[in-house]
Amino acid sequence: MASIVFEQITIMFLILALGIICSKVGIITAAMIERLSVLLLQIISPIIIFASYQSDYTKDRLDKLLLAFALSLLALLIQIAVAYLFIKKKRPDSDVEKLSAIYSNCGFFGIPLIWGVFGKEGVFYLTGYLTVFNIFFWTHGILMIAGKTTKRQMVRNLLSPAVIGILAGLVCFLARIRLPALVLEAMDLVGGMNTPLAMLVAGASVAQSGGFNGFKELRIYRTTAIRLVAIPIAVVAVFSFIPVDPMILLVIIIAAAAPTGASNTMMAIRFQRNGAYASRIFVVTTLLAIITIAPVVALAQMMGIVM
Repeated sequence: MASIVFEQITIMFLILALGIICSKVGIITAAMIERLSVLLLQIISPIIIFASYQSDYTKDRLDKLLLAFALSLLALLIQIAVAYLFIKKKRPDSDVEKLSAIYSNCGFFGIPLIWGVFGKEGVFYLTGYLTVFNIFFWTHGILMIAGKTTKRQMVRNLLSPAVIGILAGLVCFLARIRLPALVLEAMDLVGGMNTPLAMLVAGASVAQSGGFNGFKELRIYRTTAIRLVAIPIAVVAVFSFIPVDPMILLVIIIAAAAPTGASNTMMAIRFQRNGAYASRIFVVTTLLAIITIAPVVALAQMMGIVM
């Protein structure tokens, strides 16, 4: 399994490298990155999530989905605990570091990887993590980085296209509503754009951010180690005691092992925190994830989670 994950990550990073090149030569501009990101986050990703629910309803699948929700909640609590343990409030930019350590790129990075390894079935269980993640990010994440927010703003933030896709898909799954085959085929074709487009945008974002300088900044490696090493190991260690479907466990482990999310940078900028620092953390964790995720999966195999 670790070799399969490594192959998929390598493919994704080859496309990411192409995105860097396209940005450097001017094919992908900053304006294009913004618009393509909107296309991915508001159209393509929600379609993939919704389509993953277009499968036959069984009590076993429902039970496993509920289990994915519960395990995702556990994984997020572990991530928060580890971040607060290692990042003290008195550190400069500690709020940015905690946000970057806790909240991964589970959608932008996780969906293509899970899709490549497990296909639609894996994305189906990933929705459990994405739901819990969004609830935490738009409540705990905002409170941590902004200090305060209103209930109305929290509700508005929670109604993201990804969450709407999850809710709509879940309703159709529970009500046994299946769309026509032609519609599903069109949705699958749109979903097929996710991996190449997401990695091209990620690569172009890396090039545009100028975040390569982050490799010279020693304090970034602390947050990177927490995000890519300490948190995944903690999640694997806890999950090794939970004897459930290995696919569900591995899907959540991979989501928890993903690099820092680009949305953390947007959040830091929005609330007048150190957005440039958040951007550099994003770049460093994204580029180093290629050598950390596969070993995390290998560790899960060694501990008996994945056969």
